[in-house]
Amino acid sequence: MNAGLQPLYWRLANEMNSELDVVSVLMPRGEEVDKVAVEYAIDVSFKPSTHHQNPIDLRWSEDDSELFLSLLHKVMHVSEKDIELDIEDSMVQGLIHLVATARFHTPWPGDALEGEDFMTYRSEIEVGDLIAINTIHGFFSGVIVALDSIDATVVLLDDIITLESAAKPEEEQEVVMPSHSLLMLNRVCVLAPEFADDVDATVLH
Repeated sequence: MNAGLQPLYWRLANEMNSELDVVSVLMPRGEEVDKVAVEYAIDVSFKPSTHHQNPIDLRWSEDDSELFLSLLHKVMHVSEKDIELDIEDSMVQGLIHLVATARFHTPWPGDALEGEDFMTYRSEIEVGDLIAINTIHGFFSGVIVALDSIDATVVLLDDIITLESAAKPEEEQEVVMPSHSLLMLNRVCVLAPEFADDVDATVLH
């Protein structure tokens, strides 16, 4: 797949006659005269503003494509000069999942989760960066999918669990916000990814 040239589409389908639309990605294949679209399921669903019976196909927006290319560069270290990727690759599908989450989910406001600020080294952050977020429950991994001068929008790569339950077995831990949630929080809460990798991450400051 040449991500810079190959058009991609979202398909929104309400297959179970529920309140949720299920998102999949379509990639046209073949010559122009007999081009067919191959559909790949991704684990993303959302509540649409309007209900529909037939599937709706939407071409990827410029923002979708730019985010995908940023993730390819930042996460998979792929150059934009010659991108040849297999869309069936699990890593590529994982990045598409992040793009779909950013496109179709509404960010949760993260004000109540933001941890206390402290002095530490901070580098410039960009869309596509793997980062850690500082919360009242500790440090958790995420990836930036949108950014402005005040806030960062992040897809969580970890479950946010309470400090009180962190030492318990996984099945007994209290999940405040599950992984792959879309969260908007102040940029000062965005830290280097090493914070989430270190059990005692506060030693980094």
